[in-house]
Order: sequence, then structure tokens, then C-alpha cells
Amino acid sequence: MADYEVSGAWVDAVLRPLRTTEHFPAIKAKLTPPVLAMVNSPYDETWHPALQVEALVEAAISVVGAGTYEALAYAAVKDRFAPIILPMLKSTLASTNRSPAAVLSKLESSVRVAMRGLDIIWKADNETSGILQVRYPRPVAAHVEGSWRGVLKYIFEVTQATGRVERSRHSEAGNTLQYLVSW
Repeated sequence: MADYEVSGAWVDAVLRPLRTTEHFPAIKAKLTPPVLAMVNSPYDETWHPALQVEALVEAAISVVGAGTYEALAYAAVKDRFAPIILPMLKSTLASTNRSPAAVLSKLESSVRVAMRGLDIIWKADNETSGILQVRYPRPVAAHVEGSWRGVLKYIFEVTQATGRVERSRHSEAGNTLQYLVSW
């Protein structure tokens, strides 16, 4: 696989809150025909090329702003994927006193329901901090960093931790994101 892919379910999850806003027509007007086809029928394909999804997000950010998009990424994880992911993590959460580190250590397998073709590595620094690294097969758009902030926000919420991203970094090569997190 030369690129990573995003599931139709993830595309639909991102689209759900956008569809209900007055901004959706303006977003759609910025899309190329292949991206518009994906937006109009996200379930026509099980997996979509990441470049199409990134183009959708770039159009959305240009209309609603980066902060709003981060909130949408968080909502997509919480509303659409929590019912799938939480049962997978139930025993992990029960056996680790709801530690964010436990969830982060299993993040790669959890993310497979939404994305494939990327590597996720968690390295704990101690019991209350560590580094999450997300490595893609190619450079990714800057907005991808905000999507992961939404994911991290949800992880802190589900583990009931007062967590934060201390620092994030998009590698010079553009294909790796790193987040120093603590709770």
C-alpha cells in the first residue's frame, strides 16, 4: 500500500456534523469531483484514499476554521467510534485504573477500524506521561495534527484523566507526528 486509507465509516463520521451546518454547501463547492463523489456516498467504498479525505478536511477548515475542525474530529471519535472501540478497551480500562497509557498502548489496534497503512507507537516516559508517534507512508497535511488532538482529548475523557498535550511536532519530512502528553 503506497498510502494510508480511511474507512467510509470515518468519512461519514466527519461528515455528520458538517452536513447539519449552513457551511456544508460552501465546503462542497470547494471539492474536486472525486472528493465530492466520496462525500455524497461515503459507504460506496469500504476504504477511501487518504488524499481525498485530506482534501475534504482542507476544504472544511478553509470554511469553518481549524479549531472547529478539531472539535469535529473529537465528536467523530466520541459519537461514531466510541461504541465500537470502548467494548474493545473495556478489560484494559478495568485492569489499569483507567490509565491513558493503557489506552494509548492499544491505540494502533483500535484505530484499525478507521484507518489503515499508518504506524502508531506509544512510548511511556513514566506513569503519567509519554510520547505518541503517528507515522504515515508519506507527508501529510498540517491539519492531520489537529485530528489527533481530538483523539487524545477523547482518550483523556474516557479514562477520566486531566490530560493535556504538552507539545506536538510535525516532522521535517512531514510524515510523522509526535505528541508529548501528560496527565
